[in-house]
Amino acid sequence: MTNLSVGMAQALVGLGLMLLGAGQGAERRVEVALNDAGSLAVSEVVSALAEATGQTVKPPPADVTLPVRGLPGALGRSLLADCLGDEVEIAIGPKSVVFVVPEHLVEGDGRALWKERLDRLSARTEEAASRQQRHIMRARESYRPNDPDRPTICLVHGVNSSSGGFVHFIPPLEEAGYGIVVYDYPFNQKLDDSCAQFQADWLAFRKQAGETRPWTILAHSMGALVARSYVEGAGRNAGDVDSLILIAPVNQGAHIARLQPVLQMISGMRAVQGKRTAQALAELSEGGSQSAEDLLPGSPFLRRINRTPPNEAVAYHILAGDRGVLSEDGRKQVEAQVETVHRNAGVFGSLTRLATGELGPVLDELTDGAGDGCVALARTRLPGAPEPVVLHANHAELIRAPLLFADPGPVVSMPQILEWMKADRARDGR
Repeated sequence: MTNLSVGMAQALVGLGLMLLGAGQGAERRVEVALNDAGSLAVSEVVSALAEATGQTVKPPPADVTLPVRGLPGALGRSLLADCLGDEVEIAIGPKSVVFVVPEHLVEGDGRALWKERLDRLSARTEEAASRQQRHIMRARESYRPNDPDRPTICLVHGVNSSSGGFVHFIPPLEEAGYGIVVYDYPFNQKLDDSCAQFQADWLAFRKQAGETRPWTILAHSMGALVARSYVEGAGRNAGDVDSLILIAPVNQGAHIARLQPVLQMISGMRAVQGKRTAQALAELSEGGSQSAEDLLPGSPFLRRINRTPPNEAVAYHILAGDRGVLSEDGRKQVEAQVETVHRNAGVFGSLTRLATGELGPVLDELTDGAGDGCVALARTRLPGAPEPVVLHANHAELIRAPLLFADPGPVVSMPQILEWMKADRARDGR
């Protein structure tokens, strides 16, 4: 039999099975392959389901993906079921996902309902793509390139944040005569990726703006590592940074970073349960918190970046907080309870001793006077840089982050920051 006749025979068999299935009220089975990371591209789901059911639906962006395995996968499947309807079966295979669409959604009165669901999923996916954090360096109206009377400050946010975290922080700087540029990046990805992109975006922005004057970089929390990677690396001899202000920096890491994947999962779960589809798609698509591993004390990333000394041509300033979430008495109670378990619980006590081996450093981050609720004072230090100036404020309070502060009241760190900026300008004769 020739290839042509074989192909015709296969087509006829397929057509016969389709007609037979239609006559028997068979459902439509649609298989969508997983990507190399084991995730599901939502655009491919929408396109495949629309094509298989004879619908015309605008395909959403291709870069939004959902996990399908583990606890994140359970949220992803729940989200799809909520969007497509409970009557659509979803089966997870080793390399693909099979969707079984009942006939009543393909034929008759159900077609309009099915199209509405696909259109909604496509629209929410497009919204999620726009909500996902991208690498972007953006100037505010206050920015004036090469203006010696309006020096520029570039703000770099930390984990679980964005440039929006500086919403109360920016106005006092602009009122003091500074031009502001903000930098956004996906805080969950590996820090090496964020550092490389910061360098590329920094150089591209300044080139496009025709900028020749040096800037100040002000970075909060994990953003300090992103900023340092350039200032102490490729930008060491560039002369485009004159001062570096690090607020609550995780220079030596933070044990509490182990909680980041849990916090991310809780946020995704709340979005799914609250029917906030676009938010859930955006958060689940970002995947696991890879940066959390880089933030742990002694991580390969921290060992590597801390082998490089500070840039001697740049003025360094470190601001830290010591308002924790646990009092000294509260800490003693926690330590006493853990010690009781160690002594009296036999084998179980041995296991808990292993599990709480790093309890002391974690409590340092949380205890009032020792840390700001996220970073221990001792871990904000950077050999070769000045000692941190300590304020009695927590991690978010240092920049008056809207996470905790809805109103634009006084920013506790602003007087110190403006004092540093004034001193740096006087030192450089500006």
